Amino acid sequence: MTTKRKISWRKILQMLLTITVATCCIVAMVSASDIESELPLKTMPLVHIKNDRKYHFIEQNEIMNLAIYDRKVDIVHTPVGKLDIRGIEEAIKGDKWVQDAQVYVNIDRVMHIYVTQRVPVARIFGQNGGSYYIDTTLHTMPRSKSYTYYTQIVTNVPEMNDDSAGMALRGQVVSLIRCLQANKFWSAQVSHIVMKSPGMFELIPVLGNQKIVFGDTSFAQEKLDNLTTFYNKVLNRIGWDKYETLDVRFRNQVIASPSLPFDGPVDKASLQMNWIKSIEETVGIKVQSSHRSPKAKAIVARKPAVAEKAKPKSETHANTKKAASADNRSKNSNQVKKGKKPSKQGVKSKSKENKPKYIYQENNQH
Repeated sequence: MTTKRKISWRKILQMLLTITVATCCIVAMVSASDIESELPLKTMPLVHIKNDRKYHFIEQNEIMNLAIYDRKVDIVHTPVGKLDIRGIEEAIKGDKWVQDAQVYVNIDRVMHIYVTQRVPVARIFGQNGGSYYIDTTLHTMPRSKSYTYYTQIVTNVPEMNDDSAGMALRGQVVSLIRCLQANKFWSAQVSHIVMKSPGMFELIPVLGNQKIVFGDTSFAQEKLDNLTTFYNKVLNRIGWDKYETLDVRFRNQVIASPSLPFDGPVDKASLQMNWIKSIEETVGIKVQSSHRSPKAKAIVARKPAVAEKAKPKSETHANTKKAASADNRSKNSNQVKKGKKPSKQGVKSKSKENKPKYIYQENNQH
C-alpha cells in the first residue's frame, strides 16, 4: 500500500519568493544600466600609456586626437550607450607607433584608454636614402617628429616589403640585433651594422679600426663567442688596431687580416718593420730556427760577445780579482803536494780573499 506525499506549500512559497526577488534585481540592474547608458561621460577620457616615462613616441594628446577629435566625437554630450568603443580602439591601433589599445567605460561613466607603445630594436637606413624603425614583431615605424630614440643602426639595407622575402630579411636583422643585445660587451662594442648584401652583415666596432665580416645570422652566438676569445687572447696583447679585417663567416675560425698600411708614425723604422712578424712574436708564435738564414744565425751567435764588451768596468775589475785569487789557491796547493809550506801571502789570500784591497795588492806582487 503506497502512501501519498504531502505537498509542502511552505517550500513552494519560498521558491516563488526567491525567483521574484532575483527577477526584480535583474530588472533593476538592466533599468539602471539603460539609464546610465543614456547619460554622457562624467569626465574626459583617461589615457594610460605603457612606459610613457621611458619612451615618448606617442603622447596623450595624440591619443585623444586619434580617438576623439579626429573622429569628431561629441564626448561631452554623447550618451555612453551610443559611443563606438570598438571604433575608438581601431582608430588608436591605426597609428604606426601603437602596438595595442584597449578602451572601456566603467560603472562610474569614466572612459579609460590603455595604449601600449611599440619599442624599436633598430633604426634602418635604406639604400634609397629613407630611414625608419623596426621592432621585435617585424613591424616598421616611421621616424617620430618630436622624439629621437637611440638604438642599433643598420645601413645599406635594401627595400624590405611586406612579402615573404622582406619579412625573412627583417627577421634576420632582428635576430642578429637581439643576439648582440643579449651580451653587454657586444651591445656596447658594435657601433652599427652594414648589410653588404641581402642576409650578409658586417659589424663596425667602437674600439678598433677593423671591420668584422659576420656573414649571415647562422650560428650567430658561436661567432660572437669566437670573437670574444680572439679579443681576450690576441687584441688585448697586441693592440686593437693591428688588424683591419676580422672574418668569422666560417665555423670555429677567426681570420684576421693585417692592417697594411699601418696608421702609425711615418718614419724609416716603421716602413721597414715587418708587421706580420712583429705580431707573431707578440702573440707568442715562434718562428722555427730552420727558417732562419746562416747570416741570421751568425748574428745571434755574436750577440753574447757584444754583450760581454758592453759590461761595465766595475764588473770587469771584480772578475780580475776572482781570477787572481783562484791562481793563488792553485799555487799553494801545488806547493803542498811538493812538500813545501805554503807562503804566508798565500794563506792570507785564502783567508782574506774577499777583501778587495788585499787581493789587489796580492795581484801586484805576482
